[in-house]
Amino acid sequence: MTRRTAVGLVVLALTLALPLPAAAQTGDLRAQIEKVAKAWEKAYNSGDAAALAALYTKDALLMAPGVEAASGTKAIQALFVKDLAGGLKNTLTTGDVVGAGDHAVETGTWVATSADGKHVDHGGYMTLYKKEGGGWKLYRDIWNSAMPQK
Repeated sequence: MTRRTAVGLVVLALTLALPLPAAAQTGDLRAQIEKVAKAWEKAYNSGDAAALAALYTKDALLMAPGVEAASGTKAIQALFVKDLAGGLKNTLTTGDVVGAGDHAVETGTWVATSADGKHVDHGGYMTLYKKEGGGWKLYRDIWNSAMPQK
C-alpha cells in the first residue's frame, strides 16, 4: 500500500468517526421537537389536560401569562384544566429549534381562537425540552401575549 493510499484511508476513517454536521442534527432535531409541539397542540385543542401534562417532565415549570407558575405534573394539569375551560383553540408555529446534548430550545408563535374561530390572542413562546425516557419532553415552558393590555 502506498503512503498516499494509507493517508487517504486514515482521513476517511477519521471523517466517518466524526459526528454528523450540525445541519443534519438540526433537521432531525427540528422534526422531533415539531412532533412534540403538534402533540401539544392536538391535546390542547381536544381539551385533554392529562395528555398535555404527560408531555412535560415530572419536574417541569410552566409560566403562562396571568397566572402563577406551575411546577410538576399535578400543578401543570390543574393549570390546563382551568385554561381549557375557556374552550379556546391554539395554533403553534415553530420558528427556531436549537439543541445541545439532552436539551433543546424551541421558539415560535401561537394564535388562540374562540370556538367559533374568532381571533382571541396571539404571541410568542419559548420552550426548553429535555430528553427523558428516549424522547423529548417539555422542561421549561413560557409564552406571552403580543396584544396590548386593556
